[in-house]
Amino acid sequence: MKKLDSAALEAAVLGGLLLSAGGSGAASSARHRELGEVALAGGPVTLASLDSFSDGDALLVATAVGAPGHAAARTEPRDAVDAARALIEASACEPKGVIPGHVPGLYAWIIAAALDIPVADAATNGRAHPTVHMGGMGLASQPEAVIWQAGCARGLRVVVQGDLMRTSNVMRAAAVQNGGLINAVRGPFSAGFVRRNGAPGAISFALSLGEAMLAAHGPARVAAAAAHLKGEILAIGEVTENTVAYHDGFDVGAIRVGEVTLGVYNELMTAEAGGKRLASFPDFLGSLDPDSGAPVAISALNPGTRVAIVATAMRNIPLGAGVFDPAVYPEVEAAMGVELASYALKERSSA
Repeated sequence: MKKLDSAALEAAVLGGLLLSAGGSGAASSARHRELGEVALAGGPVTLASLDSFSDGDALLVATAVGAPGHAAARTEPRDAVDAARALIEASACEPKGVIPGHVPGLYAWIIAAALDIPVADAATNGRAHPTVHMGGMGLASQPEAVIWQAGCARGLRVVVQGDLMRTSNVMRAAAVQNGGLINAVRGPFSAGFVRRNGAPGAISFALSLGEAMLAAHGPARVAAAAAHLKGEILAIGEVTENTVAYHDGFDVGAIRVGEVTLGVYNELMTAEAGGKRLASFPDFLGSLDPDSGAPVAISALNPGTRVAIVATAMRNIPLGAGVFDPAVYPEVEAAMGVELASYALKERSSA
């Protein structure tokens, strides 16, 4: 057990925002920090190794389901707790811990504090993923597997049981009804299942990345992040083109930095230069301000903005089975007009 405190919160926010792969940036750091402060004020928050749980112990997955293009979303921290309690009531489970869908994962902290359970050191993925299915720990290809999902937001409550794909579609529709966002919980999943199909160590990975970044300042923070990720600074310079636009519930397009073109599907998904694929999801691509070292969101990368792109191979990031599930790729490939699955599955088979 490790007690999570304000110092851990700073590391969680910084490391987690970079690992959002362009989905979030420094502009949202205050919101993430506030969530962590609410959790710490609500009671002690502890981080427990996944090995400390018995195989049959029930774990919840805390997340937020969003629908880009809907700008009036409003949720409160208590909505995450209400969603957890709704799932517990419906499923009659007794949760022993909670994990986030991906880092920073501070809704998991809030639920842990409210229910007096630890945050388990795992996530469905240790980096952001653009669809719930990619965070499904392999269940997208298992329609016979039944789970619960619950979501709450400002008087709206939805509880649904079924396979991952259909229940996730219901949750996304609920997010639209709340203006584009709903706090959600899914599960319960056994600790043994998460050990086999999730991303053990994802929380401590994000914390150590954040600590490495906090120890450096300015441009050195970019280098520190790349080094800690065992990756490289793939590009640094001005954004010359940004075609990202809302389409069918997702932000889709491309960003060009120097000779590198970055494909976007809510997050940075691909990097190409000279007709060669340099990185491909679930490889990691992150965006940082080259002067301050702060994470920068895709939405802030307007032409003329200077940015540093760091990259590392998928083998260097804790990943769950969901990103190696062939069923999760067709919709993303169709929207982006590029091939993704062959890269992910080839790398997985050769690992």
